[in-house]
Amino acid sequence: MIGIHSYNAGMRKPGFLCITLFLTTLIAPNAFGWIDTGHKIVALIAWDELTPKTKAAVTELLKQHPRYEKDLLAGAPENATPDQLAQHAFAVAATWPDMVRNRNHPMTNLYNHPNWHYIDIPFEDGAKAAEDNNQNPGPHNVVEALTQCTSELKEDSTKPDQKAVDLCWLEHLIGDIHQPLHTATRYSSQFPKGDAGGNNEIVLRDPPYPDSQAKLHLIWDSFPGDYQSEFIDHYIAAGLERDPQFSRDAFKQQLSDRDYMDWAKESHQLAVDDVYLNGKLETAVSQRGGGGGRASTQPIPGLPPGYKEKAEKDAMHQVALAGYRLADVLNSIFDPKP
Repeated sequence: MIGIHSYNAGMRKPGFLCITLFLTTLIAPNAFGWIDTGHKIVALIAWDELTPKTKAAVTELLKQHPRYEKDLLAGAPENATPDQLAQHAFAVAATWPDMVRNRNHPMTNLYNHPNWHYIDIPFEDGAKAAEDNNQNPGPHNVVEALTQCTSELKEDSTKPDQKAVDLCWLEHLIGDIHQPLHTATRYSSQFPKGDAGGNNEIVLRDPPYPDSQAKLHLIWDSFPGDYQSEFIDHYIAAGLERDPQFSRDAFKQQLSDRDYMDWAKESHQLAVDDVYLNGKLETAVSQRGGGGGRASTQPIPGLPPGYKEKAEKDAMHQVALAGYRLADVLNSIFDPKP
């Protein structure tokens, strides 16, 4: 089995990104969030940006996770070195909050928090959003959840196993908040009760083929990729870091903003502009979707020309930015500078 360090030695070459973006167009959506590939890319970019002190701290902290061996080390390369295992566990940790969505997972009752993955900032396209009167205990959304996890990771009184779970959530949610449809819900005459972040909208991903219909949300989830190979995850992460348009230097202004709500608003604007095309994107109502719209019996619209090409670049931009921001948050917690 090729080790992780072997991957890195062979993959850090300029000009790889055109291949990556081509491969990304071939995948079919079948999950939620950014799908595991997207979350792992975020984590792998962050890993390369961690200081040695932070890297050692998160490595030891994840070993306190109640499911460290069964979940976080699952699928680790054979004969992996300790450093390779640490990197692998850190990448898998970014997907753990999706693992506990499975009702058969032994920790689902304790740690499955569906409302933590998103924030419903309304995009009012012809219909007014209903007021949110949620009186249940928080966190109520991704911004509040990130704030809580960050606070608990900083508190000396937080138990190590809880900190390990918080770390998984922090990794995952920084990825989620950069997925545009985790920060927006469209209200319109077609969706008077909202489209649930694109989950109630369907469109042909590859028009005119009718078997390419998919939920708008899942289409966006899939844009960073949906790969099973750890090699490919490393390949994409390394290539993004080396590409000038996705390097840390390209994000200087955005990386100066450490406010979680600002991040959500930033992603929301991307959803309005590039997902919904400022209300011009044509879709149909999902047969299974809620949102108060009647399922359309008309032909399902296809994504317009050029839409996917722009969306793929947006997705790569967002996972790269999320990776750098994740590293900055973790370094501020575990290796703060004067």
